[in-house]
Amino acid sequence: MTKWPNYFPEQCPPAEARKDNVQVFRLVDGTPLSAQDFRPTVIEQPHRAFEADKLCAACGVSVFRSVQDVIKKRERFKPLRSKKIARGRITESDGLVLETFEPTHMTWWLQTSTPHINFIEHDEHESA
Repeated sequence: MTKWPNYFPEQCPPAEARKDNVQVFRLVDGTPLSAQDFRPTVIEQPHRAFEADKLCAACGVSVFRSVQDVIKKRERFKPLRSKKIARGRITESDGLVLETFEPTHMTWWLQTSTPHINFIEHDEHESA
C-alpha cells in the first residue's frame, strides 16, 4: 500500500485513480522547471478553505491532455496569464491520475519527488 502525505484526506486518491503513461500539459512559472512548479494547490494556498468534495483534487496537481484547454484555462484566469506551458509525460511510476472537472483535465497525485524531469517548456508556436 502506498503511503500518501498526512494532508491527504481519507480515500484520497480515489479508488478509481490509476497508474498511466500519458502526455500532459501544465501551467508553470517558467524555466528552468523545478519541483516547485508541481506543488499541489493545498500546499501553494495553505490558508484556503476547500470544499470537502474538492480537497482531494487540491492535494494533486492539475494537468491537461490538450494544450488548447490549458491555454483556455490560462486566458480565463488573470493570475494564470503570466504562466508558461510545460509539456511532459507522466509514467506509471510517477503516481496516480484521474480525469477531473473538465474533459481533458486530470488530477495527478504525485509519487515522485522529481516530477519536472520529464517536462520541458512547450513552444506554443509548434503543434503538440
